[in-house]
Amino acid sequence: MTIWWIILIRGGIVTAVLYESPTIGIIGLGHFGKSLAEGIVNNTYSKVWATNRHPVEWEDDKMEKWGKGFKLCDTNQELLSECPIIIIAVRPQDMAKVLTDIKDYDGLLISFAAGLPHSYYQSHVKGATVIRAMSNLGVAYGKGMTAWVGSEDIDSETRWMVQSLFSDLGNALEVELKNETHIDVVTALSGSGIAYLAHIFDTMKSVGVSQGMSEMDAELTVLETVSGVLAIFDNTEL
Repeated sequence: MTIWWIILIRGGIVTAVLYESPTIGIIGLGHFGKSLAEGIVNNTYSKVWATNRHPVEWEDDKMEKWGKGFKLCDTNQELLSECPIIIIAVRPQDMAKVLTDIKDYDGLLISFAAGLPHSYYQSHVKGATVIRAMSNLGVAYGKGMTAWVGSEDIDSETRWMVQSLFSDLGNALEVELKNETHIDVVTALSGSGIAYLAHIFDTMKSVGVSQGMSEMDAELTVLETVSGVLAIFDNTEL
């Protein structure tokens, strides 16, 4: 059993709270759902139970490496009693069906669907504590950038738990509910940003190859250039 110690300060009184690492449910194993599962298994102490409406193909060596840290379930109902945290990683158009399946869930519900406001979830799953979030595929390697927003009455323990989970997967930014539209901005900057940058890097590599460089040399040149840019950004003011 793995445990968390959470230190809370209320009215000048320091309290230590003991938590067991939760089993986290993931509904939806598309590109992002798989990245989340990989990131959680490899970068946290939590186990992952997951569902997907279609058969899922995994690399055998990856599943062997994960061992007992991952379980693929047949139905969403299996997650309700075993997972105090459920993450929904499906497309917005599929959300209504998922929420109908788990309408009686009363745990911590985190959704990564783009464009659906916080109020949408509260009207469908009234017993759950709802977190709306946005991140990117970097979570698989502990390099994601996640912004999240909770309800106005979110307690300090839940806030700490959510921030800690997302911090284990990269960097995490809490957004106030009154600024919820910032999540939509993060969808463009973070959620889609990796695709934009990957396209630019691939184009740069292609230019190098078209001018006679080997693919290996062109790729190395681009990657090291990007690494240099990041180092400059880290050490100077934009």
